[in-house]
Amino acid sequence: MAYGAPGLHPRRPGPRRGRPLSLSLQAERAILALALAWPTWGPARLAVQLARPEHGGWRVAPATIYRLLRRMGLSTRFQRLAVLEAHSAQAAGLLTERTRRRLAAARRRRGPHVAAQHPGDLVCLDTFYIGKLKGVGKVWQYTACDAACSYAIAQVTTEFSANAAAQFLRTRVWPAYQAAGWPLRRVLTDQGSEYRGAFDQACQQFHIKHTRTRPRHAWTNGFAERLQGTILTELWRVEFRRRFFTNVAQLQVALDRYLGFYNHQRPHLGYRTQGRRPAEIFWTSSWAEHHEHVRPA
Repeated sequence: MAYGAPGLHPRRPGPRRGRPLSLSLQAERAILALALAWPTWGPARLAVQLARPEHGGWRVAPATIYRLLRRMGLSTRFQRLAVLEAHSAQAAGLLTERTRRRLAAARRRRGPHVAAQHPGDLVCLDTFYIGKLKGVGKVWQYTACDAACSYAIAQVTTEFSANAAAQFLRTRVWPAYQAAGWPLRRVLTDQGSEYRGAFDQACQQFHIKHTRTRPRHAWTNGFAERLQGTILTELWRVEFRRRFFTNVAQLQVALDRYLGFYNHQRPHLGYRTQGRRPAEIFWTSSWAEHHEHVRPA
């Protein structure tokens, strides 16, 4: 043998080169900027948003984004929120840890499929207690989510009553469906006291069928519950770490700004929208023209 006895031993492999860099410095900066602007988003949603032209049109795989965030110590949403808190004077959360766990458990439950083919067939309403804010008092959020297209409507108020819920239906929900040309046929709520009395009268006024969930079956109203969890995660937990609110009007401005983003720009990955944004479905008049919807008198 040419190499003798040592040639019988397996050859020890030498060191291999590491993974080549797959991201440019500009792409990394764009990813980090978007991840800190929306600290509660995951890699999949960040990848969809980065591909949009206004964010540079970067085509980056979610796994690549995750590796970058992990390398920078920002792999979890709580790490990204901690960075935001470090640069803000306000670091007050909205909910206690016990309530956060309860909401997370409710979102994990899977409810029955709700059949709603067109906007207005079923609108899910729910009330969310934001908290007691210094200088403002107790604040609630009334939320409506269309089961067919995920279109969101919400209002912040300091009043928790059936009159406030009825006013939300009259001044925000009903006018939006009238402007879009969709008839509002049915609403779904829980057994809360704010959805009785004056709220039932408002439903009768507009000829809307009012359906309630069964007691202790909050997941039946999962569309509204999920929407409120998204608003809490992407808006309030971020905004309350950025600024200090002194009145309800400021809260409503922040909420309206986020709803505009949610309905018109935010990427949606659900089976109902099939990649489209809620406003693309809700404000498409051709759908209403091709379906013989009759508005209630």
